Amino acid sequence: MNHQEAKDLLLTLLPEDQLNLIKIEVFRLSWQGKGYNIIAEESGYDHDYVRKSGSGLWKSLTDALAINVTKRNFRPLLETRLKQSSSQRPYELEYPGGALVFSSPFYLERSSEEARAYGEVKQPGSVLRIKGPRKMGKSSLMLRVLDQAESEGYQVVKIDLLQADRKILSDLDLLLQWLCLQLSTQLNISQAIDDYWNPLLGSKLSCSNYLQQHILAQLDNPLVLVLNELNLLFDHPEVSQDFLPLLRSWFEEAKHNVLMKNLRQVLVYSTEVYVQLDLNLSPFNVGLAIELQAFEDKQIAQLAKNYGFKWQADGMTNNPVTYLRSTVSGHPYLTQLALYTLASSEGFLESPMSSLKSILKMSVEPKGIYNEFLKQLLTDLSANLTAVSGFRKLHGSHNTSLTSIESYQLERLGLATIVNGKTVSCNQLAVKYLQNNL
Repeated sequence: MNHQEAKDLLLTLLPEDQLNLIKIEVFRLSWQGKGYNIIAEESGYDHDYVRKSGSGLWKSLTDALAINVTKRNFRPLLETRLKQSSSQRPYELEYPGGALVFSSPFYLERSSEEARAYGEVKQPGSVLRIKGPRKMGKSSLMLRVLDQAESEGYQVVKIDLLQADRKILSDLDLLLQWLCLQLSTQLNISQAIDDYWNPLLGSKLSCSNYLQQHILAQLDNPLVLVLNELNLLFDHPEVSQDFLPLLRSWFEEAKHNVLMKNLRQVLVYSTEVYVQLDLNLSPFNVGLAIELQAFEDKQIAQLAKNYGFKWQADGMTNNPVTYLRSTVSGHPYLTQLALYTLASSEGFLESPMSSLKSILKMSVEPKGIYNEFLKQLLTDLSANLTAVSGFRKLHGSHNTSLTSIESYQLERLGLATIVNGKTVSCNQLAVKYLQNNL
């Protein structure tokens, strides 16, 4: 159990205002069977403070559960309570859509991807790129990478471009100052932008100097800088043509600059770059790229089990696992949403396959579960003429070969896969919807 998992569990029992960092740490380490002396040593808090915080925690749990809770008995008590509360289903349902919390049973680890990402973020000056079509699990993986970084003692700054005003995204100088201000604020370092911003040097060099001399120079540990939704800059080529090479320059400078070795970049984006960049200036051909893949049958069967279904991944066509995977091509979000809807329905236990088929049949209707997702996919496809051309070739009556760019764009949208050099259509449900509406 990590810190976030401990907090998630406690928040199901206690209001957040009754929790603080030390109580969560006492809970987490006590769950592992460690005594107050070890907790004090590992957490860096005074022994008496740890013991006092623990006493307050057990009292709060006693009041909440109406049963005497102590450090000695809290774990079996909570395990029993959790089993009782989930007697009809292994886990409480949660609506899919956003990033999954650490303790969520509905997050399936892709062990190879996680391990590679965790390893890369430890490398000096590294760039980790997490990419894939929408709703593939990028944000959930990003959160786990950040948790891993924090467990290593690294400083973490998460810049979400969704929080930037359009005016900021369309102005390089404003964007870089906004980035510097975010760094200072999240690291609790007083901002000194005016001291470093020099119009003669330019915005990029001013930003780099601020990062090195004002931020990294004050940190004792490596800094993990996350840029989430980086794809939002692709709509502003006049900005991205300068901003993206700047990220690449930081990676290159880390090869010989001691301070820059302490910077690790995590770039999260849902589309590839639209702007024309020299390969030597792009941050998208360096570092480690993690492109999240669709679920396979065994993963879908495990996820279904977490929703309360005892399905086997036997490859049979009449198996719900096979049917669901073939219909949505193992797309994580679409798979999750179908299972959630099925588990929330009445009567599904009597005939889960029939109910699943009914849900998926109605999913593309105006009130169907996939309607919003498919409308956005239609918008993305329609805005990409190369992808439209490839889609029509792939699903046309003539056996017309796709160009490599057309195949790539369809793969980027999650509408095709490349198998032995051949472009193969996927996601039958989405394809049928797009054919009817494009």
